[in-house]
Order: sequence, then C-alpha cells, then structure tokens
Amino acid sequence: MIGILLAIALIASPSISRIEVETIIRIPVAGFVELAALFAFFAMYVVVGVLGVGLSALFYHHIEVVMGKTYSGAADGLAWIHLVLMNVGIVGSTWTITYVGYLGDVELWPTSQGGMGWTIEQVAEQILTQFMAIIGIMLLVTGIGILAGGIGFLITYRKK
Repeated sequence: MIGILLAIALIASPSISRIEVETIIRIPVAGFVELAALFAFFAMYVVVGVLGVGLSALFYHHIEVVMGKTYSGAADGLAWIHLVLMNVGIVGSTWTITYVGYLGDVELWPTSQGGMGWTIEQVAEQILTQFMAIIGIMLLVTGIGILAGGIGFLITYRKK
C-alpha cells in the first residue's frame, strides 16, 4: 500500500521524479542504492510476504483437508504464531525499508529543491543506521513466525 502511494506521488508530481533522476545522474551510486533497496523490498515482500503466505496456506490445506489431520493444542498455537508474526514482521520490515528509502532520497536532493544536499555516505550514516535495528528486529520476528509454523507443521504431520 505504501509503495502504491509513493508511486502515485511520483506520477502526480513530475518535479519529484525529475529530482530523483537528476540525483541519480549526479550521484550514480545513489541509483545503485535505489535498485538495491527496491530489490530488497520486492524480494522480502514478494517472496516471503506473498509467496510464503500462499505456500503456508497450501501446507495448512494439505495437512488438514487432504491428510485429514487437524491442528490442535500446541500445534494450533504455533500455527497462529506463524501467521501473525510472519505477517507483522514482513510488513514492519518492508514498510520501514520503504520509509528509509524515501527519507534518504529527500536528503540527497539539493538544498535548493528542499533536500539537505547530503552525500550517499552521510545518508547511510545519519539515516540508515538509525533504522537497521528496527529492520533486523522485524526480520527476526518474521523468522520466529516461520520457525513456529514449521514446528507446528511437523507436530501435526507426525500425528497418527
């Protein structure tokens, strides 16, 4: 959703897009950082957030409908932990990455255009480092959710 809003803002405001392109031309490493951030965002969100959730649903369907084994007790709790923590972690990390990318872009803009005129190193030092712990925590939350789901899956799969 935030990605869609940012895309609409860029489309509706050509001056922002122009500033982005000028910044990437002036500072080529900024373009690399942009591409790396987009790759990280889409890799995490699409692979884990979309495909991972879909695959999880397929596993739950297979276990409960095809195999006829129901989640109960600890396995049921682990399945809920999986679904909640995985989604919260992915959304938290990708939204934070999107926000940090936006802040970094604005700080790269020249001061005449409302930015700070920082270098890419200053942006990394002043902005990125402040959010690394949050992104790491959110990815840890995602990992704990996935691990809980895997354990719940094994418990239910091994039932007689």
